[in-house]
Formats: sequence, C-alpha cells, structure tokens
Amino acid sequence: MTAVAVLLSCSAPTLAGDVVGDVTEPDVISAGRLGRDVNAFYLGLSAGHASGRADEFGLRVNGGTTFGAGELKPSGNYAGLRGGWRGILPARGGRDYVYGLEVGYDFGTLDDSTTSRTGGTEVSGRSAISDVLSIRLRNGLTNRSGSVLYFVTVGYICGDITTSGSLSDASGTSRFESEDRRQGFSASLGAEHKLNDNWSITGEIEYLQFESKSVELGPNFTTKSTPSYRGLRIGLNYTF
Repeated sequence: MTAVAVLLSCSAPTLAGDVVGDVTEPDVISAGRLGRDVNAFYLGLSAGHASGRADEFGLRVNGGTTFGAGELKPSGNYAGLRGGWRGILPARGGRDYVYGLEVGYDFGTLDDSTTSRTGGTEVSGRSAISDVLSIRLRNGLTNRSGSVLYFVTVGYICGDITTSGSLSDASGTSRFESEDRRQGFSASLGAEHKLNDNWSITGEIEYLQFESKSVELGPNFTTKSTPSYRGLRIGLNYTF
C-alpha cells in the first residue's frame, strides 16, 4: 500500500503536464452589455422629400374610348412620427446584429397634375398621396465600435389616395374625384448614428409602392391608378 501511494503521488504532476497544444481562451461577452442592449424601445421624428414615379393618367369612357392626359409623378415634402422595438445579438468580428419592428405615420401630401388637349377636348388629371401608415421589419449590422448601424427595412403600408380628373369640350366641363384607402409595400436602406446612450440620428433612402387599381370617376369614366414614390428621409430617435 505504501508503494502504491508513493507511485500515485509521483505520477500526478506528470499527468497534469501531459496537455498537448495551445489552449485558447473563449471570447467573453460582457454581461453588462447584454443586460443593457438586448432589447430597447424607441420613439422618433422624421422628415423627407419624395419624388414620384411616372403613372400614366387617362380617362376611359365606358364605351371604350380613352382620353390621355399625360404622366403623374406625385412629389413633395412629408414629416412623420415613429416608434419601435429592437433586439441586439452579438455577431462575428465584434459587430452586433440588430433586428426589430417599427410603426410609423407620415403626414403631408404628395401630389401632381397634368393636362393635355386633343382636338377640341381638354383632359386633366391629378393624383395625391397622404396619411401613410407603415409597419416595417428592420434589421442590420453595426460597425465594430457599435456607433453606426447599417440597416434595411421591408414593410406594409396603407395610405389615402386621391384621384381626380376633368374633361372639357364645347358642351362644358365635367369634373370627377375619388378617394380610397390603399395598401402596398415599402423597402429602404439606411444608417443610424449613435450620438450618446439615448439619442441617435438616421438617414435612409426608401421606396413605396401602392397597389394598382381601376378607379371609377363618376358614372361614365374610369382610370387606372398605380401610385409610387422614392423618398430621402432623415430623423432623430430617442431610445429608452
């Protein structure tokens, strides 16, 4: 028994020293950082300028004749309110993956009108977009310092679309107007710069497309409406 005890006591250091190769310490994620940044709510203000894509306007008589008026490109300035939630997960290279949901409301009117004359008939058309509600999925990656987030969004939109037109000839002028609430989709690409623990500024390029619809203008006329626009938006967020 004494010999066995001596043998074991001599072999213990030998076993402890038999580790082969370098030992790499695992990356340690700060518990304080996760506790602070794993989720957050924010509110924000934004403003932007939009430029519409061409939407051909024409009044089609029920009998089949179409009176063309030209292209409509609803454009103008808008402002908005927004709020959302985001979560943050560590990613490779010292960056963070950010994901979340944002709800926004834009007020202001984007509109355009056009007029053309064919023979003795003058045709005018107008399209306007206002009161746009949006629900967007937002995700992206930060830089290594975590001060800038590069993000993309896709989402659902719903807005008021006003379509109006007029037809003038020797017998007089007929005016028509229709307003409906229309759905669509949006996509954007942007960046958010962190000023401090609570405040950040944002900038993004966005595209909004509303559903195409045949609009009835009075009892005898219809027109096809497909409004869309590109926008450049800047904003300010406050994170709780």
